Amino acid sequence: MYTRKVQKTGGSTYFVTLPKQWAEGAGIETGSAVDLIPSDSGALLVLPESVPDSNRCIIDLHDWTFERLQREVISRYNGGYGIISVRGDRIRPEQRRMVREISQRLLGLEIFEETQQLIVLHSLVNIKDFPVHKTVGRIFDITLAMLSDAVIAICDHDEELARDVRERDRDIDRLVMLIARQFSLLLRDLMTEDDCGLSKLQFMHHHEVADQLERVADHAAKISEGALSMSNPSADEVADLIRMRADGSTEILKSAVGAFVDRDTDRANQVLELREEQAKLFDEARIVAPEKQPQEASAISIAIDSLLRIAEYGFNIAENALDIPVTRQQ
Repeated sequence: MYTRKVQKTGGSTYFVTLPKQWAEGAGIETGSAVDLIPSDSGALLVLPESVPDSNRCIIDLHDWTFERLQREVISRYNGGYGIISVRGDRIRPEQRRMVREISQRLLGLEIFEETQQLIVLHSLVNIKDFPVHKTVGRIFDITLAMLSDAVIAICDHDEELARDVRERDRDIDRLVMLIARQFSLLLRDLMTEDDCGLSKLQFMHHHEVADQLERVADHAAKISEGALSMSNPSADEVADLIRMRADGSTEILKSAVGAFVDRDTDRANQVLELREEQAKLFDEARIVAPEKQPQEASAISIAIDSLLRIAEYGFNIAENALDIPVTRQQ
């Protein structure tokens, strides 16, 4: 931390000097331009022109599995890097196919250059084209549809619908990773609060809600996996019980997200007051449902447990709805 005294010149202009060591490290010299960005905390950020240009990284490629390489690329993407270079002594065709498939799973990441030793990926996403509140809304819409279809799939043993739910889970992952990337850029001061229209704290709450919705989508996919493992549709009594619990969890989720979007703390508190009642209802369902159809007990138990988890994620979102109104926004 550097301390400088504020001085005045010309009778009306305040100025401070920049530390020489920092300025030289940032490539600042006489005549260089810097951006001065006020934050909602009252601090003023000094951003040299060189900062966005240095937003690149290199991955040294080894004999990795697809999953390992995917984790390496995703971690850099989520970290907010604009240029990701994959480097190796000689990149094999199979490895190139892996890089291409991974880039297709990440929104806005495209291959710009390829040689025998290098693959260069550029992120082409314009942050301003993806406001976080709209992205969260899109995630919510897809998640609700997945949950509704997963319940139909397990009640009716609709295998085609179950597979479709699993495929849509990838769409959720792409959008959630986009929000994680934006949040990283914001924390690293490569994206300003003006660009996203939210303070860092408010963006953090949107990021947390997106994470909770991603987990809901994961459980919708899990219910669909259960449907695919079944040999027959759910018995009528079991299907009715699953639908009732699904309706309860869906209403909790809708109310929680509505409270978050509208900054409605009363509605959020109403949602949280249902937590104890929901736990009792699911305890009963866990016992009754598998007994009604013992040959499909495993899949039914998975569905009931997932619906309980979904309700819990709704309660977590309601807690975010309580927190976000008290974050400071100028």
